[in-house]
Amino acid sequence: MSRAPTSAAFSQSRLISLLSTLGGPAAGTESRHFGPRLGGMIDLSNSVTLADTLAMLERRPFEAVDEDPRRAREDFLRVRAAMIAAVMRSLVPGTGATRIQWPEAVMEAGGGDALKRFYSAHQREMDARVRGVHERSRDALSGADSGLAQLANLDEVLGDILAVHSRRVFATIPGVLVKMQAAAREALLQGAAEAEQQLKSDVQALLLAEIDARLLPVLGLIEALDEHLAEHPGQTPCQAPTQESEAL
Repeated sequence: MSRAPTSAAFSQSRLISLLSTLGGPAAGTESRHFGPRLGGMIDLSNSVTLADTLAMLERRPFEAVDEDPRRAREDFLRVRAAMIAAVMRSLVPGTGATRIQWPEAVMEAGGGDALKRFYSAHQREMDARVRGVHERSRDALSGADSGLAQLANLDEVLGDILAVHSRRVFATIPGVLVKMQAAAREALLQGAAEAEQQLKSDVQALLLAEIDARLLPVLGLIEALDEHLAEHPGQTPCQAPTQESEAL
C-alpha cells in the first residue's frame, strides 16, 4: 500500500506556530514521531474501529474507473487557488465581488466580535470546500488502483477519528483574534497609524495558514496518487506527474 497521507494533526504546522506567536496556545512539546502522536489522539473505541478497518481493507472489492486520475491534482489546485482568492478579495477592497468583507469598524470598541464573525465565515467556507475536494480525491484514488483504494478507505476512517482534534485547533483561532484586535486598538490609541494594517496582515497570514493546514490530508492523497502514477505510467491513461505538479 502507498504511504499514509500527511495530516495537520501529525506535523508542527505553520498554523500552530503562527498562533503561538500571535498570542494563542503555545506550540506543544509532544513527540514528533508518528506512532506516539497518533496513539495520543485515538481512544479505545476508535482503535477498535481502526483495527476493524485494517482487517477489512484487503477484502474490499476493487472497481477500476476509466477516468484520468490527474484530474484529482487539477481539482486540488483549483480549489486551493479559489480559497486563497476568496481570502484576498475579502481583505483588499476593489479586487472582486465577495460575500465576506473585512469589518469596517474593526478598530472600534467591540471590533473583536466583528473580527470573529469575519473569520468564522471564512472557516465555514473553507470547511465546505475542503470536504468536497477531499471526497473527490478519495474517489479518484478508489478508482485508480486497489492499493490506493485501500489508502482512500483508511484516510476516510482516520479523518473521522481525528476530526475532533482538528476542530479543536481551528476553534481556538476566533478567540485569539479578540486578543489581537484589543492589542491593535490599544496600539492605534497610542498613535500607531499602521495598527489596522498590521492586524489585517496577521489575520491574512492566519487564514492562509489555515487553508494549508486543512488541505494537508488532501495533499497527502494527491502525492500518493502522483507517486503511484510515476511508478506505474502504463497502468492508467495518464503519464507521470509534470515538473510543475511536483513543485507544489
